[in-house]
Formats: sequence, C-alpha cells, structure tokens
Amino acid sequence: MSIKQKAISSVKWNGISIGGVTSFQFVTLAVLSRLLSPADFGLMGMVMIIIGFSQIFSDMGISKAIIYRQDATKDELSSLYWLNIGAGIITFFLVCIACPFITDFYNEPRLSNMIYLSSLIFLVTPFGQQFQILMQKELKFDKLAKVRIISSFVKSVSSIVLAILGVGVFSIIWGQLVGAIIEVLLLSFFGWKNWRPRLHFSIPDLRGYLSFGIYQMGERVINYFNSNLDYLIIGAMLGAKALGYYTLAYNLILRPIQLINSLITKVAFPVFSRVQEDTRKLKNGYLKILQLLSTVNFPVMAGLAVVAPVAVPVIFGEKWLPSIILVQVLTIVGLLRSIGSPIGSILLARGRADLGFKWNLALMILQVPGLYFGAKLGGILGVAVAYAILMVIYTLFSYFILIRKMFGPCVREYVGTMWPLLWISGVMGLVLLGINNFVNDISPRASLVIQVASGIVIYGILMNFIKKDIVQEIKEMVLGGKNRQR
Repeated sequence: MSIKQKAISSVKWNGISIGGVTSFQFVTLAVLSRLLSPADFGLMGMVMIIIGFSQIFSDMGISKAIIYRQDATKDELSSLYWLNIGAGIITFFLVCIACPFITDFYNEPRLSNMIYLSSLIFLVTPFGQQFQILMQKELKFDKLAKVRIISSFVKSVSSIVLAILGVGVFSIIWGQLVGAIIEVLLLSFFGWKNWRPRLHFSIPDLRGYLSFGIYQMGERVINYFNSNLDYLIIGAMLGAKALGYYTLAYNLILRPIQLINSLITKVAFPVFSRVQEDTRKLKNGYLKILQLLSTVNFPVMAGLAVVAPVAVPVIFGEKWLPSIILVQVLTIVGLLRSIGSPIGSILLARGRADLGFKWNLALMILQVPGLYFGAKLGGILGVAVAYAILMVIYTLFSYFILIRKMFGPCVREYVGTMWPLLWISGVMGLVLLGINNFVNDISPRASLVIQVASGIVIYGILMNFIKKDIVQEIKEMVLGGKNRQR
C-alpha cells in the first residue's frame, strides 16, 4: 500500500474515531450539564488546566521525536519507554507538591482532593504512550480508532453513571481515570504484538531525541499556556461559576475542533515526515488538509453561531443561558484555530520545532495583556471577545511568519483553498437566520431540529453545485478509493 493510500485509510479511520468520540463527549456534556452546577464545571476546568499542563512534561516532547526520526533502534525505544514512565512518576509527585499553591492561586480549597485524584493519571498513561506513538508512526489508525472509541465510551458511561449516583464533580475525574486505564490496556494489547520494551535503559540512547524534544516540549508548554490562558484568567479573576459558563461554551465549540484537528494532524505528521525534503509535496499536502478541515469546521461554526440561542437551553438547560453569547463569540475563535494548527505538522516534519517555539512565545506576549484587559473590562464576555480579536491578528501574521517561510509566496493558493468554503458556510448561516424567523412560534426542540436539518441540507446542496470536486474526494476517501465506487 502506498503512502497516499495509507494516508487516505488513516483519515477514514480517524473520521470514524472522531464521530464516535465526539458523540460520546457531546452526550456526556449534555447529561452532566443537567446533573452538575456551573460551579462544578468551573472547578473541573481549573483541574484540567493543571493536568493538561503537567501531561506535557510527562511526555517530554519525545513522542514527536520518535515519529520524526526514521531510524530508531529497539534499544533506543526501550530507553525512551522507561524514560516516559519515570517522567510520569516525577510529574505525579510534582503535581501533588504543587497542589497547595494551586488552591491558593484560585482561592478554592475544594480543588485539593480533585487535583490529588486527577494526578493518578500520570501513573497510568505512560505505560501505553509509546505503543500509541509507534502505531501512529506506522499509520495504523484503524487500531487507534478502535482504542479511542472504546475508551471514550467507557469514560462517558462511567462519568454519567457516577454523576447519577451522586458523586458530583468527582464523577468526571473517575470517568477519566477509568477511561485512561482501558486505553492503556488496549494500546498495550495491540502494541505488544509488534514491539515489546526490554529491561534496558541507557543515557546515550536518548541523544538526538532529547534535543528535539526540548524544543517541542517548550513549544507545547507555551502553546498550552496560550490556549488555556482564558481559563486561568477567568478562574482567578472571576471565580468558578463564571468559569463554568465559559467551560460549557468552550467545550461545545473548541473541544470538537481540537479533536478533529489533532486526529488529522496525527496522520499528517508521520506522512509529512516521510517526504520532509520535498517542499512541493509538503505544500500540496498542507493545502489539502487545510481544505478538508475548512470543509468540516466552517459550516459547523457558522451553524452553531446561529442556533446557539435555541440549542443551549434545549440541550443543556435554562441555567446555562449566559453561555449563549460566549458560544457565538467563540465560533470565531474555533473557525480561525481550525485553520491554524496544520502548519505545526509541517514545522515538525522539517525539524523546525524551534520556529514553532518562537512563534508561540510571541503569541504569549500578546495574549497575556489582551485577555487580562478583556476580563478586567468585560468579564467573561470580554475575555471571549479579546480572544476572537487576537485570533484574527494571529491568523494574519501566521502567513508571513510561518507559511511563507516554509513554502515561499503562496497567498493566492492559501486563501483560495479556504475562501469558497467560507462564503458557502456564510450563505448557509444567513439562510438559517431567515428560517429562524419562521420557526419562532413552534416548540424550541422542533425549532432546533428544523434548523439543524436545514443547515445540513443547504450546505450539502451548495457544496454539490459549487465544490463538487471536494464532495467527490470525500466520497472516495470514505469508500476507500475510486476502485470501490460503482
């Protein structure tokens, strides 16, 4: 099977995985929003910032280095495996030591037990991490899709059942731990058949990996800080309840975008690494991914911006009404972030983790004062608006600083890839606004169903008339190639 065929198969399996995982996450969010309070969501948002940040250090940036290096030996992989486990243990103790300082920062004593329990995940995930990376490197995304779907299902069911039993916000933490254990067991089951770590550890085996990993870890630290600065500022300045409203909006808009983008870039990075010296192939691959992401994400963001006033109270309940305007503003952030992440795979494939580090460092210098003054002047809505404005600025500058540096002048190709999909999604959104005026008198649930169904039909018709080539490519991807079409 050629690289292109493997990539198409991987994207197809990732699509299946995305559909399953996103569905489970949405159902879990909808159910828990009825069982838990906005303050509970805010507390969990605070905990997940800490856990997510710490997971960067437990990985040490080595996972990307394994994919980038095409000549890893069994001894090197064994040394890296035990290094990951050691890093996970150290991270566990560091989070526990930092717990009192974190609770003081947020002025939330309730966080203490939540952080201690959540930190157990660092003792679990390293045991399956390298199996996942090796399967990703070999483009075995069919197995990875099965692992993610099963573990996500278990996590969702566990969280919902425990919440129904009255465990409260701890139901989310226990669900994540149970899901992580299942994921590690499945990764080990699949990975053990192809590679088994030996009782071998040597510092010389780490050379080359650590130097790459340090820049990658530095970039991820700053990128994570930039991506979660809104959570930090809202939690510290406005409290758990305000963060809860923001967390619901963020999870509804940006979590699916992150999931879709990360799964697609997981395919892109190993593929790009194999052709890292061919600029033309890299550019064509990048533009194709950009087009695919825009095809999926643009209409979703446009649709959510229109249906949010009906969708939020119908799905999550009346107590979440303050989240409506946040959802609408964050659709701008989601749309722009969806087209920004693929360049990261190009930078890593070309061994330019240093450039990604410098870029994210520059963003942080702008983002800290921007979001701080947004919270100071406008509360949670001010943070969302400031975030949207900053994303517009980042998108404009990313072409000149990153994209042009990698591929040379290509603004017409870059904009031309996304523009048709942007205006088609805009037309769909405007038509939905018109439909909304005619369905105001019926029940909110029926109105929501009509609007969502209308949006899907309208976008599908426009795409078939205006961008039929993209529709055809997606059909071929789903069906496994032209040879399977009738």
